Amino acid sequence: MVKFAIAILLAALFFIAVMVIDNHRFVVRRYHVRSRAVKRPVRIVFIADLHEKDYGNGNEELAEAIAEQHPDLILVGGDLIVSSKVWSNSRKNSGPAESGAEWMKNSAALMKRLVRICPVRFVRGNHEIRLTYYEELREYDALFRKEMESIGAVFLENRREDPFSGNAGNEDSGIRLQGLELPMRFYEKFKKTGLSREELESLIGRPDPSYYTILLTHTPVYFEEYVRWGADLSLCGHVHGGLMRLPLIGGVMGTRPNLFPKYSGGQYFYEAGAKSPRGEGGSDSGKRGTMVVTCGLGMHTLPIRIFNPGEISVIELEPDGPPCEERS
Repeated sequence: MVKFAIAILLAALFFIAVMVIDNHRFVVRRYHVRSRAVKRPVRIVFIADLHEKDYGNGNEELAEAIAEQHPDLILVGGDLIVSSKVWSNSRKNSGPAESGAEWMKNSAALMKRLVRICPVRFVRGNHEIRLTYYEELREYDALFRKEMESIGAVFLENRREDPFSGNAGNEDSGIRLQGLELPMRFYEKFKKTGLSREELESLIGRPDPSYYTILLTHTPVYFEEYVRWGADLSLCGHVHGGLMRLPLIGGVMGTRPNLFPKYSGGQYFYEAGAKSPRGEGGSDSGKRGTMVVTCGLGMHTLPIRIFNPGEISVIELEPDGPPCEERS
């Protein structure tokens, strides 16, 4: 009995040590995607779920690691902030929102560094969208938007753009970027709200099939719906890697909350009409799509990361055909 108790204690100490370490480090993970619609190699850095985490002075360490990837484009998938901190600030602060903006200090510091590297595009996650749903928080939403736009980050609020259009030599990438911000009801706890193709089209219209469409959005729960809509590559976060990650299983905890969520971190494949959402096989008659779910960079409420460090996702988009030359 004593030996069993000692083993339990040692195991607990081990997991606590791993959690402390993983809560304060990040890794770079690379994903490779090929398509005939992509006309030239493009490197994208994708991050999400910072939740006001600070890696170094003013997120200097994180920004330097991103700069070392030499990206063509940086995409941010939402939840830079923690909405509960905004609530707390609004209750304590009797003056205007500008007089107490500590709740976005680390986010702003990071974004100021990122815009010096290359263009930055941003969609809001549920923590930012929540600011628009409560009257007492709307001035904070306006302040957040004003700050990010003044820094130079471009909001893709249910709109699309050709991210390289107008840049000399870059007009032929073949890529179109589509932002998607779902209303708060799609983030409700303990249930999955249905998302129809009609509602998706009412939010963001229809994609142009002549482009390779990247859908930048926050939640991965609706991956199949994104593919059926027409997304070639979906970039999502929200699940924080499942808090704890296990070999061959992946994330342990979803956001509803639910155990062992289908999508928690990594690269996934789906073909409309195919049986397995993770398989690339099946009939060529279905629409095929890929999704990269980043494990995120920060945490809130449950500060748990076990075998699950923060993540910088690097997506190498390449034309289909012979392997491209390695870039620095």
